[in-house]
Amino acid sequence: MTYLPRAFKALWHELPVLAAAGVLVCVASALVVLISPGLSPLSLLLGAVVVGPTWAAVTATTDAIVRDDRGGVLLLLHNIKRQAPAGLEVACVPAVGTALTLLNWQLYSGPLFALPLALSGCASVLLLLAACHAFSLRVTAGLRGKTLWLASLQLVARAPLVPLGVLALVLLALVLGTSVTASLLLLAPGPVALFASAGTWTEKHALHR
Repeated sequence: MTYLPRAFKALWHELPVLAAAGVLVCVASALVVLISPGLSPLSLLLGAVVVGPTWAAVTATTDAIVRDDRGGVLLLLHNIKRQAPAGLEVACVPAVGTALTLLNWQLYSGPLFALPLALSGCASVLLLLAACHAFSLRVTAGLRGKTLWLASLQLVARAPLVPLGVLALVLLALVLGTSVTASLLLLAPGPVALFASAGTWTEKHALHR
């Protein structure tokens, strides 16, 4: 079973909730940029605290859209309060890993530091890829802790193109949003979350078929 047709259908039928999701994510991201501009360990950790809960609410809503054909702005607003702790829990893991990588990079001064930098860098990449699945598996499937991340990594190993595609959409939106028009940044989060949900549940269904 594939959930991608529902995702494509929702791009039009769920346009209001996708637009609302974009506004929420962009407001949260703007707050992070305002407090801690640039890419730094502080901005990453702050992003996990501020953007993570918002992204969990968006993911819970897009999960409902692709799985149950049920969405709406009211559901999104309800999920903000309901899923905030789960979003913080999931977002902190890749944020801490990536912050450690940046810290190792800043401290790098010779071959002695190459090993911790390489290890933290590899761990950060894996955690970022796994996070594309982890939000859905946490807020909808209810997985937690080691079980959550092992299940997420299993989906990454099964179909790495899914999280890579999600991250590619994020990077494309950032590039176009900063070089062409900032309005694209408002439009991007909803569809990104929608296709992340569709990819996660398609691969999850195929894994247990």
